[in-house]
Amino acid sequence: MKAAVLQGADQDLVIEDFESPDVGDDDVLMEVTACGVCHTDLKVQDGSIPTSLPAVLGHEVSGVVVGAGKNQREHFKDGDNVTVGMRFRCGRCEYCMTGLSNLCQQMPLGSPYRKSDGETVTRWNVGGFTQLLSVPAYMVFHLPDGVGLEESCIVGCRVTTAYNAVKNGAHLAPGESAMVIGCGGVGLNIIQMLRLFGAYPIVAVDVVGSKLEAALSYGASHIVNATADDPVEATKEITKGGARKTFEAIGNPVTADQIVRATRPTGTATIVGAMPPGPITINDSRFPFKEIKVTGVAMRRTSDVTEVLDLVSQGRIELGSFITKRYGFEQINEAIEDVHHGNVLMGITLWN
Repeated sequence: MKAAVLQGADQDLVIEDFESPDVGDDDVLMEVTACGVCHTDLKVQDGSIPTSLPAVLGHEVSGVVVGAGKNQREHFKDGDNVTVGMRFRCGRCEYCMTGLSNLCQQMPLGSPYRKSDGETVTRWNVGGFTQLLSVPAYMVFHLPDGVGLEESCIVGCRVTTAYNAVKNGAHLAPGESAMVIGCGGVGLNIIQMLRLFGAYPIVAVDVVGSKLEAALSYGASHIVNATADDPVEATKEITKGGARKTFEAIGNPVTADQIVRATRPTGTATIVGAMPPGPITINDSRFPFKEIKVTGVAMRRTSDVTEVLDLVSQGRIELGSFITKRYGFEQINEAIEDVHHGNVLMGITLWN
């Protein structure tokens, strides 16, 4: 099989040949149909998020079952359409034991990929930029009828993370005002979840005009171009004092500070973007006296995946229109460049 390997920080990925992965008793083997290219992958590639290299990246995966371990053959049949919705977990820590495996503090690594000469390459996260993928069955979810393989790959990160941020992070109530900084894949999905949950007004902030136009189509009621206007002051004016719920969907300390300053007293600021290691400075020392809560989300809960798949199958949220370009696996570096430069809302790579 072929997989895309990151040999060193800030390098292009290289397509290499590997042996087919092993399938344990509780594993599912899938032939990968599509794997999304997420900004988090780019942060691993440029070294902002450290990992052991060389490694296979990619964590938004859908595909077709082509094998299952002996303990899973009753649940997964060859030909089943599935998506990867969760990450590896230890299954023993207090978080795994209480249904919060997304907060697992002893998260194991997936088994490495092996070449014919015995050399091994680690995985970062799922390790989904590959033609075949073997993962534990608890990470795999059947697709409902009518949910396509290509579009469903983005459920495994950007869509469910947005859902978790709005539902469980911010605890949004209908009619509450909201502001989102960053109109990439996660941010736009936060916006459509805010619309689903009944937020109003919904203020979208970005520096790219085309992304702000997309934000309007997914539910934003107001847009702010941060190259022209101060997003904090603009949001306070639109919401008459600050938004009740604010979201940072980039992973930048500057914009993390901005969402706190744009939150009204007793509101909640939710950091969703993957932050690089280092401090975050909040430039309003009085935010505790406004009883502003600052929180974050770690990926998604198991229930988030099943609920989002139900919403997609019911036609209540959109997936397909987010995917503005599809790339053959040999075009993966082109896909990464397009995501980096904001040329696509979301790009996916096709592996088989």
